Amino acid sequence: MTKTIKNVVKQNLNRRQFDELLQASKDPFFFSTLIYVIHPILGKTQFKLYDYQKKVLYAFLKNRFNIVLKFRQAGLTELIAMYSLWLSMMHPNKNIQIISIKDRVAKKVLRKIKYMYKNLPEHIQVSIVNGRTGEYGTAEEIIFSNGSSITSIPTTEDAGRSEAVSLLVIDEAAIVRWANQIWAAAFPTLSTGGSAILNSTPYGIGNFFHKEWVDACAGGNGFYPIRLRWQMHPERDLAWYQAMSTALGPRRTAQEIDGDFLTSGYSVFDLETIKAIEDLLPDYPVIDKHENGQLLVFNKPKKNMLYAIGSDVSTGRSRDYSAFTIMDKYGEEAAVFKAKVPVDKLADLLADWGKKYNNALVAPESNDIGLAVTSKLQSEGYRNLYYSEQIVKEKGKKKGKIQKIPGWLTTGKNRPVVIDELESDIRNDEVIIKDPFFVQEAYTFIYNERNKAVALGKEGRSSGDEGDENTYHDDAIIGKCITNFVRKGKLKTVVVAPQ
Repeated sequence: MTKTIKNVVKQNLNRRQFDELLQASKDPFFFSTLIYVIHPILGKTQFKLYDYQKKVLYAFLKNRFNIVLKFRQAGLTELIAMYSLWLSMMHPNKNIQIISIKDRVAKKVLRKIKYMYKNLPEHIQVSIVNGRTGEYGTAEEIIFSNGSSITSIPTTEDAGRSEAVSLLVIDEAAIVRWANQIWAAAFPTLSTGGSAILNSTPYGIGNFFHKEWVDACAGGNGFYPIRLRWQMHPERDLAWYQAMSTALGPRRTAQEIDGDFLTSGYSVFDLETIKAIEDLLPDYPVIDKHENGQLLVFNKPKKNMLYAIGSDVSTGRSRDYSAFTIMDKYGEEAAVFKAKVPVDKLADLLADWGKKYNNALVAPESNDIGLAVTSKLQSEGYRNLYYSEQIVKEKGKKKGKIQKIPGWLTTGKNRPVVIDELESDIRNDEVIIKDPFFVQEAYTFIYNERNKAVALGKEGRSSGDEGDENTYHDDAIIGKCITNFVRKGKLKTVVVAPQ
């Protein structure tokens, strides 16, 4: 008898009941077939998981931290309720906390769990030991005889501060107040092996959920990103979409049904264009992945094709990333990379992938820490390194002396030029963008009060300042700007050195 079943086994079970209990204790997919829910049209009905719900449930089992960007009425609350019930009943001493936006919503979530529980076969149920008889716990908490509990509470500044948590769920995390504080307080309680699920429909940019989603897509925070689209639901069709669109209006439809992060104001890239690029990403399948999935390959190198690689360079520590794009001379992306890596590792990657792509022209940004990358490429003899030209004015001479500097030297003059050029090429379909890292950054790439193109949160910060948890990134964008510029054969950027 397994440790799990030993905590829930009852007396006088027949063989079928025992086998069913044993299978339910080990298999949440089987457990789901014993669950009943209230369908808005059909009433009480068996909880039959759709294919996309099965994939989400598998992700919950496989990954400690999951973040789900969902559409309205995705059935995710029911899935999380079922998973929480299975985890608590079939595993002893589990502490599950579900944090919702309001007290009413928190109680509604717990009512769903109680409905699932009371409609289970009796031989599957684990006794509830709190609350009045027949009430299945209290309005906020269910405590089981095996020591497990499910607590559903509204958001407060102190939510998440407790003893060790086995599963933390933050529901509609995009609009939960104090989400940053809640996560910061709860994270230490998960250190003993607990897991977390953040889920939400999008609600603008710059909030906790959006920041965690963007970082998750870049592989930077440990969350596994799950994107649910309304087309995945077998009961949704174009007629349903049109009805919802009529009822909600275009902006709320885009946000709550299409799952789009919307913003307003001074975006560098046209957001409709970026949305169109995002919608086309599935048309460009990834044929190979490297570096833990952070290096995505779309096209193999073509014989005799010229390629360029531009790179934004960071230290590889804290919140900053390094990124590069491999693009052919016609503007089609062949591979992209974004991750936190040491500079020597980045230099190795640029050299290795440059060689694979016909000794591509490699142009790493050489400002500050980038000098370490270009120096290593030089010392190891990479044969096609990009050089910037700098005019050094010598005392007593009218004409300055030109010296070559390895790599791309970013200045206040050429930075807006390469950004504008990429924006123009994207708008005019002169490039084929396949990069999901770029898409996530593009939504938060704005003009600040000084009309400088920066990532949201970097307004007023100096170059190289990492910012805080509310600062977004532009690493994939800058790397792509450099690539796009140099792939056209514009091999010279002349810089006047300060005297």
